[in-house]
Amino acid sequence: MKILRLCPLLFATLLPGMLAAQDRTAQTILNLLDYVAVEYPSFVQDGKVLDAEEYAEQVEFSGQVRELIGNLPENPQRARWQARASELHELILAKRDGVQVADLAREIQRGLIASYHIAVTPNQAPVLSGAAAFYGANCAACHGSEGDGHGPQAASLDPAPSDFTDRARASARSVYGLYNTISLGVDGTSMPAFSNLSAEQRWQLAFYVSQFSASEAQRRAGEAAWQSGNGRAEFPNLAPVVTMTPGEARASGGDTEAILAYLRSQPAAVQTGSHSPIAFSIDAMHESLSALRAGEHERAYQLAVTAYLEGFELAEANIDNVDPGLRTRTEQAMMGYRNALQSGAATAEVEAKYRAALTLLTEAKTRTETLNLSATTNFVGSLVIILREGLEAILVIAAMAAFLVKTGRRDGLIWLHSGWIGALLLGAVTWTVSSHLITISGAQREVTEGLTALLSSAVLLYVGFWLHSKSSTAKWSAFIREKVGDSGGSWWGIALVSFLAVYREAFETVLFYQALWMQSDGAGRSAVLGGFAAGVVGLVVLAWLIIRLSVRLPLGLFFGASAALIAAMAVIFAGQGIAALQAAGRLPASPIDLPSIPLLGIYPNLQGVALQLVLVAVIAAGYLYLRRQTRRA
Repeated sequence: MKILRLCPLLFATLLPGMLAAQDRTAQTILNLLDYVAVEYPSFVQDGKVLDAEEYAEQVEFSGQVRELIGNLPENPQRARWQARASELHELILAKRDGVQVADLAREIQRGLIASYHIAVTPNQAPVLSGAAAFYGANCAACHGSEGDGHGPQAASLDPAPSDFTDRARASARSVYGLYNTISLGVDGTSMPAFSNLSAEQRWQLAFYVSQFSASEAQRRAGEAAWQSGNGRAEFPNLAPVVTMTPGEARASGGDTEAILAYLRSQPAAVQTGSHSPIAFSIDAMHESLSALRAGEHERAYQLAVTAYLEGFELAEANIDNVDPGLRTRTEQAMMGYRNALQSGAATAEVEAKYRAALTLLTEAKTRTETLNLSATTNFVGSLVIILREGLEAILVIAAMAAFLVKTGRRDGLIWLHSGWIGALLLGAVTWTVSSHLITISGAQREVTEGLTALLSSAVLLYVGFWLHSKSSTAKWSAFIREKVGDSGGSWWGIALVSFLAVYREAFETVLFYQALWMQSDGAGRSAVLGGFAAGVVGLVVLAWLIIRLSVRLPLGLFFGASAALIAAMAVIFAGQGIAALQAAGRLPASPIDLPSIPLLGIYPNLQGVALQLVLVAVIAAGYLYLRRQTRRA
């Protein structure tokens, strides 16, 4: 198995880091655009430059935006936003009106967020009870205890620290812009990047700082309006609270600006009533249809993808507890809506698909809310998640362990165990990083899972052929004689199979548990832990039974069964990998009339089924070839 080198392992290990690097580039672009939108109107007015150094920075930053967009991954919208960035740069060079420049910078921001699925909200509403003390320890020395830029060290700094109480400049600042500045810093100033702080701590600071420009009276007025039921359409979830500026809220009229001021001080209020993942999906679907009717087809599609990845998918286990058929129908209806958007179907057809999906989403929301996440429901949901996500990995690992025990190569077990233990550790590290340092969106999660599944399929296909080629007693004995005293270098493939089988499930499993945990109370959380423990015990028992029964089989039959199982898993992983990339919007999906069987990797789309059929043909041809070679020998 020396053909399997370290490169695939490095690819799977570094993929989250590659996604994080892309995400950081995107965040840097958004931070520069935010800086231009806020600062340019202050330094260029009526075609005149009021501060030459600051103006030079605006020219430099807008040029960087244009260049960095060109470094983003290939995307159908990349050229459009790069061209708009060039327009922004030219407007700044021509010293055009500040409002025009700021509006274009915000437009490019929104476009990049939609086109690249950039996560712009915290995982959950931050708790601000200790934010004042945290601000005092990290920021007050420069910005002052009142946020007015008159801290003890301010006099020695050039340029001076920002005055957060300046309403004119604060009107152009979003909480997300503040978060980005805290995360990345500002080049050429004394504002450092607070990368040593966790994402949660940086969001706490961003929300706290955003409050300096609003008065207490304004927040009280906003609270009264919110409690009266106003603002629900403008702030259906945390995203608009984070991305809307006070200036944009003021332009909306009514109580919107006051409500924004209140929600910035009490972000958890927007999630009062346990804003469920399905409710998030419904909100995102509403936004998607609004974007479609406004002629923003690409944004409508991206919002439809977000509705599935960031909402519905997280509630699948709960829906399965109520009605697995409802979950399947809703999933297919949402994909039908996305396909109609992506194919450019007539508006009437797209809206019909939208209504069908929304009807099923509403039913799922009603039935899961009626269920009210009892302790029994939490236990069953938790049990289903771990069994569903761990079953495939256990089948592969147990089969490989039985293979090593059966054939007397127990020295290879250390490679097998190193693979899956390493995958669990890397999954935990990756999730910790995603929770505290970066935010991994649903699309990035699906891309990671999809690419890892396809790589797993290729590796398993090779391993299956390798096992079948050793299926005779004579061939295996010859292999053992050849490898006696081997240091273990030939077992990299075993470690790789074990690693990939477990790692591909890590992101999704933890995310499902996080969603279930956030919707549960004290007793419900105990039930979640109980279901998880019961599921782990079940998987361990299953693995023990597979190994126990397999070692009793005749060697030839054992090899044949192991090869067949691994080949089947290769076909399953291929279908699941294609489905994950389709869910992330990275591959097209052409629906066909087939039942959806996720456990077997079968989804009703042409691309996934076609790849699976190709693999079945390759497996059959390989089997016939190896059989012919055996007869000749």
